[in-house]
Amino acid sequence: MCWLRAVSLISVIFLACTNGGQPSYKSQPIQRKPEYKCIESNLQYDCVFYDVHIDMQTRNVRFGFEDDTLNNQKNITFKNSTMRKLPAALLASFRQVELLDLNGLQIEEIDTYAFAYAHTIQKLSMSNNNLERIEDDTFQATTALQNLQLSSNRLTHVDLSLIPSLFHVNVSYNLLSTLAIPIAVEELDASHNRINAVRGPVNVELTILKMQHNNLTDTAWLLNYPRLIEVNLSNNELEKITYHHFVSMQRLERLYVSNNRLVVLNLYRPIPTLKVLDLSHNHLMWVEHNQAQFDKLQYLYLDHNSIVTLKLSTSHTLKNLTLSHNDWDCNSLRALFINVARPAVDDADQYCKIDYHLEHGLCCKESDKPYLDRLLQYIAMTSVVEKQRKKESCSAINAIHSVQSLVHFIKQQGVVPLQGNAQLEAEVNELRAEVQKLANEQIQQQQLLERLQAEIDTNLRRYHLPKDELARPSDSLNKLFTHLRERHLHELGKSQVLMKKAD
Repeated sequence: MCWLRAVSLISVIFLACTNGGQPSYKSQPIQRKPEYKCIESNLQYDCVFYDVHIDMQTRNVRFGFEDDTLNNQKNITFKNSTMRKLPAALLASFRQVELLDLNGLQIEEIDTYAFAYAHTIQKLSMSNNNLERIEDDTFQATTALQNLQLSSNRLTHVDLSLIPSLFHVNVSYNLLSTLAIPIAVEELDASHNRINAVRGPVNVELTILKMQHNNLTDTAWLLNYPRLIEVNLSNNELEKITYHHFVSMQRLERLYVSNNRLVVLNLYRPIPTLKVLDLSHNHLMWVEHNQAQFDKLQYLYLDHNSIVTLKLSTSHTLKNLTLSHNDWDCNSLRALFINVARPAVDDADQYCKIDYHLEHGLCCKESDKPYLDRLLQYIAMTSVVEKQRKKESCSAINAIHSVQSLVHFIKQQGVVPLQGNAQLEAEVNELRAEVQKLANEQIQQQQLLERLQAEIDTNLRRYHLPKDELARPSDSLNKLFTHLRERHLHELGKSQVLMKKAD
């Protein structure tokens, strides 16, 4: 009977620890670490990940199979995915990757060891993300990396010179203020930043450099890149272009410096290989001493300056010349058009200021001494401004009083908390969203422009028209329209002949 009592006692204890046969506590679910495997492949990628979602708190994520030898794919991309932080686990699992496409994943941060095993990677794309900074040791192990795409982020720091293997780089549409150029890069797009300084070792491989829409104020750094073929410095803050910074250039064909603040152009010794020179939308006035350079060009854009006189020889090689929106002297224009055929001039003025009239389609002014005339005009305008300024002169006493009032107001506000911070923050966020929207629209417009240029090229091939690689897309489009107009007239003439024969 003792054993029956023992069994009964055990039963009582068991029932006391349970509730009607059910556990008296709730079991905790086991946290499974996220795992992602390649879903499909296509002609471009042998590994496509779908619906990968990683935030800043995600831990212990796994990509591919546990046996890393099975993760031998070389071209990887992601679809319908977000990855706030790029984890080290991706390339720790896939150690044979050559092409990695991480575009548009909203990446904000890169794990310290994300590229520790990326010895084989050759092309890396991380455009259209939210990266603000890339640390100097991030790409220390990527010894085979040749192509790096980082456009359309928020980067304020990335030292490209620490990646000596690079051949092609795109860091456009960021917030960089300093550009460090790698030793062997061949093509570099750093446009649409805030760059005011360029550094790096001498590079004899660099051929194409795009630096438009930055804050550059000088060109002395170009001496380190003697093999450049194309340089785009448009939309910067340059005030002068001097031959000394281009003296070592042996292959330069295309130089774009439109939309700067140029008042001085000193190319008195020609760059012999230069074919395209865009000086439009600047403040140039006197350019005659550059005639030797101008004569050797094929495309010269001088529109939207303040140029008074221009000389070209009868042996010039210009195919296209823009001259509108300047301050031409009529005698100079008449002499110029003796040596320049009208078809070579690709633009014209429509309306002229007082004392100016149209000649050869351009506004000009009659004067015996054109530069003296402009100087006197400038002095007269300056005098008017100075007189106006004297009438509305500032009072030193009033200025001091205003400053003292402002100081007093700030002191008062120092003790009383400022109101409306939430509203201010909301306005700032709204402005940020608007800026991002405008940036996205700018990118879309750029993509549309590229598609239109591709369509122009397609139609040139369609109608068997030769493409001039040095010409602007607008010039190619004009050529296409001219051809179609002539073709239409030809077909119309044939139709009329056939109709007459039929009659």
